[in-house]
Amino acid sequence: PPDSTKLAQMKALLATPDGHRAYTRRGAVVEPVNGHLKDRRRLRQFSRRGLAAAKGELHLAAAVTNLARLFTMTAVTA
Repeated sequence: PPDSTKLAQMKALLATPDGHRAYTRRGAVVEPVNGHLKDRRRLRQFSRRGLAAAKGELHLAAAVTNLARLFTMTAVTA
């Protein structure tokens, strides 16, 4: 139900076969990106304090990763 808590909504979603498949797919799509940021970009902890500063640092690391991938893909096709 829409008026239930987020935790209850997630449990109800995961109880369905479609929800389980979607969450399993998330592991293959999203988690490697997080692992890449932690391992390759050495983003295991943030250098700056505060939510806004940490978000900025995360967005910068994600932008660097995306630009590096874009550069690699265009260099191969050019």
